[in-house]
Amino acid sequence: MRKIAAELRHRELTQEIYNIGDEVAQYIENLIEAIEDWDNDLAMDCLAELGDIIEDARVDSGRCVGELIGLRQALVSGLRSGTISAAASGQNDVEAPHTFNAQTLEADFPIDGPPVAVHQLAAALQDRTAATADYLRDVVEYVLDQTDAVARNLDMVSLPQLYNRTGQQVSAACHGWYRTVVESHFAYVRTMRGHNPPAFLEERARIDRIVAKVAAKRAAAKRSATTA
Repeated sequence: MRKIAAELRHRELTQEIYNIGDEVAQYIENLIEAIEDWDNDLAMDCLAELGDIIEDARVDSGRCVGELIGLRQALVSGLRSGTISAAASGQNDVEAPHTFNAQTLEADFPIDGPPVAVHQLAAALQDRTAATADYLRDVVEYVLDQTDAVARNLDMVSLPQLYNRTGQQVSAACHGWYRTVVESHFAYVRTMRGHNPPAFLEERARIDRIVAKVAAKRAAAKRSATTA
């Protein structure tokens, strides 16, 4: 029975590792949606939220991996007692994200002038925004790939270090976009905002409506029980 319980716990912890990676990825995707809507205020809010998620991910992933190491050692101790391979292979299929910041955007998408032609300015700002979103998608793919690799081979990489590095990379990219697009050309950004509303905001609003409806039903039931 103890072996069965250990195997169940092993599966739970492995799934939790995947869940942690998914949550980090989801909050980066929220940031991408904010940037693609040219909403600098929302982007900064998403970046702050991601910072909290990163801190939780570092702590939780370290705890999960530590417990999984003990479980795997126990489950594979003895050729006939173990059902989980300690040498499960991990893959590094996705290239690690490169450095991406304000200097990257200014070098790759320069704005000549003054004077600056309006069409040239618009094209450069759109390219900088698209490049930032694409880079963040690469970060998402890398995080998911590395999380999966660790779930299969605990020695592949340190997840707390991975998530810490991810937070730094995303912050550098987001602040680079803010500096080279928003701060420098706020008037243009303001005209672009709102054309691509983030889908995650509607999902949050839907969840809030459900929560409010459930809360209202509970409050009504409580009032009925009190007056009965």
